[in-house]
Amino acid sequence: MFSILVVDDEQTQRETLAEILREKGFQVALASSAPEALEQISQQLFNVILTDFRMPGGSGLDVVRSAAQFCPETACIVMTAYADVNSVIEAMRLGAIDYLLKPVNVDALLRRLNVLQDRHDLQREVQFLRTQINRTQLSNSLVGESVAMTQVRNLIRQVAEAQGTVLITGESGTGKEVAARQLHQDSPRSQRRFVAVNCGAIPENLLESELFGYKKGAFTGATGDKDGLLTLAHEGTMFLDEIGELPKNLQVKLLRALQEREVMPVGGTKPIKIDVRIIAATNRNLEDDVESGVFRKDLYYRINVIEIKMPALRERREDIPVLAQIFLQRVAKQQGRAAKQLTNETIRQLMLYSWPGNVRELENVIERAFILSRDSEWIEVSALPVGIQSLGGDGSDSLTLENAINGFSRQHIGKILDACGGDKKEAARTLGVGLSSLYRKMEELGIAARSNET
Repeated sequence: MFSILVVDDEQTQRETLAEILREKGFQVALASSAPEALEQISQQLFNVILTDFRMPGGSGLDVVRSAAQFCPETACIVMTAYADVNSVIEAMRLGAIDYLLKPVNVDALLRRLNVLQDRHDLQREVQFLRTQINRTQLSNSLVGESVAMTQVRNLIRQVAEAQGTVLITGESGTGKEVAARQLHQDSPRSQRRFVAVNCGAIPENLLESELFGYKKGAFTGATGDKDGLLTLAHEGTMFLDEIGELPKNLQVKLLRALQEREVMPVGGTKPIKIDVRIIAATNRNLEDDVESGVFRKDLYYRINVIEIKMPALRERREDIPVLAQIFLQRVAKQQGRAAKQLTNETIRQLMLYSWPGNVRELENVIERAFILSRDSEWIEVSALPVGIQSLGGDGSDSLTLENAINGFSRQHIGKILDACGGDKKEAARTLGVGLSSLYRKMEELGIAARSNET
């Protein structure tokens, strides 16, 4: 519902306006002073703030200034009984969009509000359509019918409605940011911003001001105030990629921001309230970093409320053909050329490769193969990198029943170990084999030991 905050120290004026606006279907809140208005603005989002100019304890300029800080998307209209041009200009400079002379002409006010409501409805419609487009695009990104990817998609759907912080783990190139964006799009915050930052890509001396913002004069070159990314993500989602690279001093400041739900700009003296859902991602083992003292234990527990583990591509080889075909279609569209097909032999070689660079590496290999196959409708094995071409000899050994059984066993044992948290005794009991048999089978199949196994 379209919400309005009416700020006026005159009780009759305040309550009369509220009654008129409520009759027109608006949701109305009231404040009798600038400090009272500031308290409400810091706690609730309004579509419009209608504020008197001169009030005891603060002016309409204070209200407009605070609205610009806490809720820049809110429209402010100043009411004044004084035709003071300089005051009106100052209000406009601070962010007010209009002013009304008192006594307020109700018809003129309602016309302004109706225009603002129409604009608000149009913006919501545009945001909805953008969300639908993003959903369509993202649904093509979290591709795969493997057990591992099905579990990831199900988990994202389950936690999207919650507000808790999420930690996405996995090797580089497994699609951690794609999962984070999907989580945002499926959440109640999808109409708000998704702000992403790579903590390892920004120099340490700049990262603090990027995350938390700064005030004018905080350092050389700070010629004006600047909101940090956490403030820009207000009511939306903040994605902190490679959070394991965050310097220790900023870990302390981030922890405080998460606990207090407020940020302190560099050079600032007054914190800014924020309402942000945090999604963090890392390809590091943060538990090891906590043990070694590189990463703060309290921050680790704060961000690891819910963990989503992105599977490596070698753990879901059955998804490779579909992913490869999607990448082929994408590169064909980008280059304005006809789509190509993968030969069966090419698909077989792709599925034999271990993909240390995961999905990102597969995309690069497919783009390279497309370019090298310019004069053909098919992607042959010869278009693949030499290291992938040479796998499996003539391929006959990889297609045997024994290899197929081993492949299934490797995947199934790995899944059970993950479900048991690395506890091999529990995994052996679930699989119905002895512990020594499980050890021997893991060694035969080349299954890596889990770091938290017992």
